[in-house]
Amino acid sequence: MNDLSPIMAYATWLLAPVMAWQALSAGLERRGRGFALLFGVYTALVAATAAALTTALAPSPLSVLIPWAGVTVLSGALYALGRRTGGGP
Repeated sequence: MNDLSPIMAYATWLLAPVMAWQALSAGLERRGRGFALLFGVYTALVAATAAALTTALAPSPLSVLIPWAGVTVLSGALYALGRRTGGGP
């Protein structure tokens, strides 16, 4: 198997719950910059995977973009929840 795009797609799916957990943790600790950087790296990975999937005979680019949109919404909600309920300055 020379094409890594399906493996990259699975990696983005695997990272989705990690991103949600990090969003909640960042909200509780009120450290938005660190999470924004991590989310930027995750978004770059998803964008690269979607671009690779457009040229490969593999799953559709929507197979990574739709979960990314879900992770974005869920991460925002969890960050807001953590920020609202968490302690700190």
